[in-house]
Amino acid sequence: MKKILAVLAFAISSLAAHAQYQQVNLTVFGMDCAPCAHAIHVSMKGIQGVNTVDVDLNTGLVSVKLSSGSTASMRQFNEAVEKNGFTHKDANIVARGKISGTAAAPFVEIIGTQDRFALKPAATPGDFTALIGKTVTIAGTLPQVPKGKVPDILRYFTVSEAQ
Repeated sequence: MKKILAVLAFAISSLAAHAQYQQVNLTVFGMDCAPCAHAIHVSMKGIQGVNTVDVDLNTGLVSVKLSSGSTASMRQFNEAVEKNGFTHKDANIVARGKISGTAAAPFVEIIGTQDRFALKPAATPGDFTALIGKTVTIAGTLPQVPKGKVPDILRYFTVSEAQ
């Protein structure tokens, strides 16, 4: 019985180590009243794996923190904004994912989702040679896209091998 519990605990800890989106900060256009902010808050909290949601009515910033093991996708965050009649602008994210592609054309696949983004530098390009196939923590910006779409590019600020 102890061996089964040990194996189960290891499996759960391995899954938690592959947390995907850790934080998503979306700027929402058109959110100009308290009921609007409340509607966005409720929609975001309805996404499985969302831990906390902070909505700043003055700036239009919606900050979402996710629990470990969440499988929430960018499509879900965008839909939570769009179904309330608002438009989302750029989104700043912190996530864990796996680097794929080549050093010259790298991608990040956000673990636990089907989200995959081509990596473009926000400033100085990084060298991805040693990171291909590895799990990383990445921070960057997903650009605004038309309603119903998900960006295919992540403009990264930082990329580091996950611990």
